[in-house]
Amino acid sequence: MRKKKRRKKEKKEVEEDYDKLRAKVKIGPPWLTRFERARIIGIRALQINMGAPVLIDVTLFDKKTREDPVLIAEKELEYGVLPLTIVRYTRGGEYQAIPVKWLVELDKVRPRIH
Repeated sequence: MRKKKRRKKEKKEVEEDYDKLRAKVKIGPPWLTRFERARIIGIRALQINMGAPVLIDVTLFDKKTREDPVLIAEKELEYGVLPLTIVRYTRGGEYQAIPVKWLVELDKVRPRIH
């Protein structure tokens, strides 16, 4: 019985965190679009290929993942360790700078259609 109460409490806390983050994202969807995701992975893969330090421990992955900068960039994005900011604009000239970390967290908990 105590486990059920803990789970409900944890679920409530996750929902509250989700609602707080969602309220902070005022422009666009509260997750990464496929275009933003592709751009981030491409930019980060190029940086890694040019010699930038990797932000995660790649020794935990198989050889194929360790040697491919695109796969490393995908993993870094998945873990939310990239210190990047997405700037979204409206037609009216307003803009908002959104940390990628927020969008990745919201993307993990958003409902999926398929």
